[in-house]
Amino acid sequence: MKITLWKLISLIIAALSLSLALSACGGGSGTTSATSPPTGAVNLNVTDAPSMDYAHVYVTIKSIAFHVNDTAGSNTAGWQTVNLSAPVTVDLAQLANGKMYSDTAGNPLFNGFVLPVGIYKQIRIFLSASEDTYEGSIVGLTYNNEVQLPGDLTHYVLRIPTPDEGIRLVPESPVVVSAGGNVKIALDFNLNNDVVEVAPNGTKEFILKPRLGYFDMNSVGAVSGTVSFGNLSTSRFVIKAEQVKAGVNYRVVRRWTSVDKTTGKFNLYPLPIFGNNTTATYDILLRGIKAQTAIVKGVKVHKGTTLSTGAVNLGAITMQPGTDFTAQISSGMHPSGAWLNFYQTIAGDPIPYEVRYRHLNPYTGKMWKAIELSNSPIQVATYDNSAGTVGLFTADVTSQGTFSAISDAILYSRGASVTVSNGPSPVPFIPGTPTAQSAANSITTTISMPARLMGMTRGHLFITHGGLVVDSYDIDSMMVSGGGSKTISNLPGGTVSSPLAGAYYGVYAIGWGSGKLGFGTQRHIDLTSGDATSAITLR
Repeated sequence: MKITLWKLISLIIAALSLSLALSACGGGSGTTSATSPPTGAVNLNVTDAPSMDYAHVYVTIKSIAFHVNDTAGSNTAGWQTVNLSAPVTVDLAQLANGKMYSDTAGNPLFNGFVLPVGIYKQIRIFLSASEDTYEGSIVGLTYNNEVQLPGDLTHYVLRIPTPDEGIRLVPESPVVVSAGGNVKIALDFNLNNDVVEVAPNGTKEFILKPRLGYFDMNSVGAVSGTVSFGNLSTSRFVIKAEQVKAGVNYRVVRRWTSVDKTTGKFNLYPLPIFGNNTTATYDILLRGIKAQTAIVKGVKVHKGTTLSTGAVNLGAITMQPGTDFTAQISSGMHPSGAWLNFYQTIAGDPIPYEVRYRHLNPYTGKMWKAIELSNSPIQVATYDNSAGTVGLFTADVTSQGTFSAISDAILYSRGASVTVSNGPSPVPFIPGTPTAQSAANSITTTISMPARLMGMTRGHLFITHGGLVVDSYDIDSMMVSGGGSKTISNLPGGTVSSPLAGAYYGVYAIGWGSGKLGFGTQRHIDLTSGDATSAITLR
């Protein structure tokens, strides 16, 4: 009897120790003992693709969470959550060209915490609400999440719909924590694609539509090079490392970067190398405004290389001047949380390259501005991995001035491809609409507001999934009338007989006018097997 009691006490102590280790950053070495569950150490860094439009983009990070189930909702049991001792504000705009948070702060953002041994298939990072009182770590900011533009002293709010839902990421390769192991990972934000300028009240602000990237830093490589062009300052060059992904008939961008406007230098790091492979092959696509798109095929990247040790150096690539046209969606579309990919193909290779990408403005359902598309031939060369040189470029006119535009949205199937070709700018087009998986369900939201907020005249309702906007609608009339209800339909869900795992949503309502601002959220609204309701009181 005594032995059983002491075993029970030991298990309770071990569980309490693990809970404490998971409640703060920096706890644990990943060691195990006879009385504690086996654990491994994890270091989590933050990086970003370069920003060409922003001087600063600040986000205030509170915690990170891991789950073994990739469809688990934000309040499903089993999350392993690691809280920072105090929220940390990170300037994502400074984490560019392969730079990590640890390069500026000395340590990863989440440093040396422990997780129970397991295979984690979902990560969520939690930010402070932009509308709440500032609680970040950088003095002088107005909002927990904000944008500052070059040459502009204004502090613009960066909206984060349903921040308590967390920003969801499902890694292509799970995070494997082994007993006594040491996992090093990095989460990648993408400012130039995922920060969208909006003006819901005629006043400029920004909204984050995050599609996080993920890197296992023990399995990455690096590529660098230099762009030579007459005008680097306004050409807005983007360099993309693309691969064919199994199961889809298009190339995906694993990492992208811009160029130094003075030297033309670019860095592509980290570049993932999956599984037990020691190398990975990438095609490098270079494009810019009024420049001919160039593709360097077959660049082999080696595992363990960094920008300072063993990176593939493409040398100087001379870009040719070209011409552009612009294109814009004819009218706003739903789901307004969608994004558009613009693809082109080259001769002898039917799998399209992603040349341009742009989120829709969730307030309008259109791109926030017309997009520039090249009307010039694509220059194509092959990389000689033995000699370490780029071959001669030749002009490919297969898709000259013609793009395939495809809309996509979280939990939806991609829309049908639509051809967008050169013409008088802006060329109007109507994208194929994404279709809901696997059934179309709805959320009916009832909104109430306290007396102190009465008199607001404008409002918007957002439906989110894992922190990403799915769809949104104008609710001005509800603000004027002091509340009411709104139904948003055509949301991916399931039925009782055929549930859609992971179809959990958040609702974020915001109202403004007469010098007042009100907002409210509700998370974990279940559409896995039918319709649902939510109730929000603005605050």
